Amino acid sequence: MDDTELIAAARLGDQDAFAELYRRHIAYVRAIGRSILRSRDLDDMCQETFLLAFMRLGKFEGNSQFRTWITRIAINRCLMILRKGRRAGNVESHMVRMDTEECGVACKDTRLESVGARMDLDRLLGTLKPLQRQIFEMAYLEEVPDLQIAETLGTTVVAVKCTLYRVKRLLRDIDKKS
Repeated sequence: MDDTELIAAARLGDQDAFAELYRRHIAYVRAIGRSILRSRDLDDMCQETFLLAFMRLGKFEGNSQFRTWITRIAINRCLMILRKGRRAGNVESHMVRMDTEECGVACKDTRLESVGARMDLDRLLGTLKPLQRQIFEMAYLEEVPDLQIAETLGTTVVAVKCTLYRVKRLLRDIDKKS
């Protein structure tokens, strides 16, 4: 059965059909969560994502693939978890801790070549909006192509490129102040 048939069966109450959708897409949803949250609240995010998908399955119009739809739900759940953590005033950072050598910025833009060695990357990532941070990480840490980033996040390639440009400009500004 393909996803469309499984969705139709799940809408009619077939729990095995939804279980199969879960089995097919859980690894993908976990990967999304891991890229945004790292390991923090990852299991909860996955559970909430599929619970919401199950509850809203009747609203799924089928204009896009199931994977695209569940990606949007997963990203929204991740962003909600990040917002809740910030509102709670949690001292622990939700930002990814990176070794500046892993950053990969220099290989993408030679004008930023020495920035990683001179700046506090955690502080920089803390200043980015969650979507900016996710796009930056996908592009530079995971080396995901712009088109794939756009498809995953439900945006355009132009929006991805503009976001990357703004983040790189921010890096340059911080570099000049150093």
